[in-house]
Amino acid sequence: MLRDDHPQSMRPLVRMFGLAGLWAAGGELGWTIRTGEPSADRALTGGFWGYLTRTPDASRIFGEAMTAKAHGQIADIGGGRGHLINAIVAARPTASGVLFDQPQVVSEAAAMASDRLRLAGGDFFTDPLPVADAYILMEVIHDWDDDAARRILAGVRRAARAGATLLLIEALLPKVRSPNWPTTLDIVMLTIGGRQRTLGEYVELLRE
Repeated sequence: MLRDDHPQSMRPLVRMFGLAGLWAAGGELGWTIRTGEPSADRALTGGFWGYLTRTPDASRIFGEAMTAKAHGQIADIGGGRGHLINAIVAARPTASGVLFDQPQVVSEAAAMASDRLRLAGGDFFTDPLPVADAYILMEVIHDWDDDAARRILAGVRRAARAGATLLLIEALLPKVRSPNWPTTLDIVMLTIGGRQRTLGEYVELLRE
């Protein structure tokens, strides 16, 4: 990923960390420790942002680094035949995706596999989940009771890179008692061993 022709190249990010301005600021780190003020303000006229304004090459490298940093892998866990992750990858040229579901399910999505969308068959209770920067679970957790839901979420936690994001997409049970779709769906889920949950119940699951 140090090559500039790699689809997830990190070359601009590495070059940014090598900028003379950042090294100069690093050399004054003691100033930050003593005063609490940014060392770049002492080392560089106008601070780091002033340095970028005065140094077009450094500014260009910084901009390229911000773009490179946006490269990331998104894992759709229990994503079925991949319609969601396929749409996300198509809309986000800097991202790559991985569809994780049971082998017989992902085999039906074989036609959409590409250099930016990988298919991974497995069991999220027993197999390691893909390492990724972001995870999507769309209407997966509601299929399971709390014990199983915790195991799925723990699998994501084990696999996730530092700072990864988890997006749960679920219909929340409302506080009102009037007829509504999530409550109706809760009855359906009850028949297969799952359940709809309130926001507070999801918060508790994630906390655990």
